[in-house]
Amino acid sequence: MAPQWNVHRKLLNSMFSLKILQSYLPIFNKESKILVSRLEDLCNRKDPIDICMYTKTMTYDAIYHTTLNKELSTQQNQNFDLLESSNKVAAICGKRVFNPFLRWDFIYRLTSTYREEKKYEKIIREPTIKAIEERKLIWKENFEKSQEIQSTNSENEEDFRKPQIFVDQLMKLLMIEKKFTQEDVIGEASAVIGGGYETTGNALAYCILMLAMFPENQDKMYEEIKSVVFDEDVHCEDLNKCHFIERFIKEVLRLFPSAPLIGRKAADTIKLGKYIIPEGTNFLIPIILVHRSREIWGSTAENFDPDRFLPENMENIHPYAFLPFAGGPRHCIGIKYTYMIIKTALIHIVRNFKFRTDLKLEDLDFEWDITLHLLNKHMVYVEKRNH
Repeated sequence: MAPQWNVHRKLLNSMFSLKILQSYLPIFNKESKILVSRLEDLCNRKDPIDICMYTKTMTYDAIYHTTLNKELSTQQNQNFDLLESSNKVAAICGKRVFNPFLRWDFIYRLTSTYREEKKYEKIIREPTIKAIEERKLIWKENFEKSQEIQSTNSENEEDFRKPQIFVDQLMKLLMIEKKFTQEDVIGEASAVIGGGYETTGNALAYCILMLAMFPENQDKMYEEIKSVVFDEDVHCEDLNKCHFIERFIKEVLRLFPSAPLIGRKAADTIKLGKYIIPEGTNFLIPIILVHRSREIWGSTAENFDPDRFLPENMENIHPYAFLPFAGGPRHCIGIKYTYMIIKTALIHIVRNFKFRTDLKLEDLDFEWDITLHLLNKHMVYVEKRNH
C-alpha cells in the first residue's frame, strides 16, 4: 500500500500548484456570495443559529465543483442527499477508529454499521462515477480522435484563465500517461471531496465563532479587508495581502485543529523520551494536545491570540509544534487550497456581516472524532454590517 501511495502522491502534487489553485478563485467567489445571500436571511433573528450547517454546505459545493466540475447547489437545497450521505460516512469512519472491535474487517463486515456505510457510499459513488464517465467521454472526443493528445502536456496562460478541474488533471494520468486506472481516478476524486469539505467547513465555522467571541479581532479583520480588497470579487493578490486573516486562521486551527488526532505507523524504532516505539507500531498523535501545550506555547496556550503567529513570536517555536495539516511526507496535500477557500469566504462574510455569541471560550465542550466536533455547536447571531 505504501509504495502505491508514494507513487500517487508524487503524481498528485503538481495538481495543487499555485497556478491551478488560483484558477479556482471564481468558484470560491461564487459559492461565498451564495453563502452571503443565505446569511442575509438570518440577520437580526432572536435566537442564534449553528453556523456550521451553512459553512459545510458552502465548502461541499465548492470542493465538489473544483473536483468534478459539477454544481451541486446544496446551498440552494438541491442534492442534499449527497451531503447527508457524506456526513453519515464520515461519522461511521470515526466510529470505526475509536472502536477496536470494528477495526477488524472480518468482524466489521458482519455488522449493521458496515451495511449502512455501503448504502451511503453507493449514494455518493454513483454520481461521482457518472461525472467521471462524462469527462472521460469528452476527453476521448476532444483528444483521441483528433490525435492531439501530446499537446495537452504543454501549459499556457490561457488554460489557467478557467478552473483547472481536478478530475481533468486525473484524466491526463488515466488516458494520456496511463499511470492511473479508472478506480484510481474515482478513489482520488472521492478522497478530495470527502476529506476536504468537512474539515474545511468545520474550520470556517470555528473562524466565525471566534470572530463572534472576540469582536476586537472582528473589527481588525474588517479594517484589513477594507484596506486591501477593492473589488467585488477576491483576487489572488488580495489574499497575499491579508496577513491578519492568515494569522487569525492559523490561531483557529491551533486551538481547533480539524483533525484532533492523526494515526501513524513507525517506519523505524523510535526513542521518545523514556519510551521506545518499536518499528511497525501503529500509534495516534493528539494534535490538539500539542497545540495547547504550555510547554510549547507558554502560559497563554489556552488563550485565543492571532498575533501569536507574528514572525517574531514564531522564531523559537518548533515547525512540528503546529500541525493542523499533519506533517512529514503524509502531510495534507490541500494546505494552500484550504487557506484559499477560507480566506475568500471570510472576506466576503466579514465585509457584509457582524457576528456575536453567548458562548465563552472556556465553556466549549468537544468530542474527538475524525474531526473536532463542538458539542455546544457553533451558535452565533448574525447582523448586517452598515458600510
